[in-house]
Amino acid sequence: MKKGIFLTVLISLVITMNIGCDKLDITKDLELEIEFVANSSNADYEDSEIFDASENSSVIEEYGDKITNIEITEVTIWLTSFNGPEGQKIVFNALTVADENGNGEEAICTISDQDLASLLNSPIPLTVNQAGIDRFAELIKESPHKALIKNVGSADSSPIDFVCVFKFKVKMTANPL
Repeated sequence: MKKGIFLTVLISLVITMNIGCDKLDITKDLELEIEFVANSSNADYEDSEIFDASENSSVIEEYGDKITNIEITEVTIWLTSFNGPEGQKIVFNALTVADENGNGEEAICTISDQDLASLLNSPIPLTVNQAGIDRFAELIKESPHKALIKNVGSADSSPIDFVCVFKFKVKMTANPL
């Protein structure tokens, strides 16, 4: 009889602890911004950087290895500077992500036929490639929370002279236990 009561209490305790751990999940919304400079005497441009999410977000730094999920909910672009010819357009632009060593590259999004002047201080949402978003989320979630991000494109005229910002809205879930 005592064994039955002990076993029942033990099972109840284990079930309560499992349910309780899920209730300790913390969800935070954050934004990550990546800035690229496009400056070229011809119509082609390319810029890349090793993006360190833990250096760019105190939330990622704080929760680090306790992060259980990263969901990227929106990507926007805008220009903070534009000094190109009037009417200049992006013919094609690709934003890609890979690990720090360039392995597993995936496109996050592409842009085509976009007037550059209209992006000056005017963010627009981008249509994303889910495989690229998933890859970026995976790299943000896992230590060392770094990714190689490339912005490559061409315009319909030269010279190219602008600074663009990609903003990622992110929902992070972590379990502090």
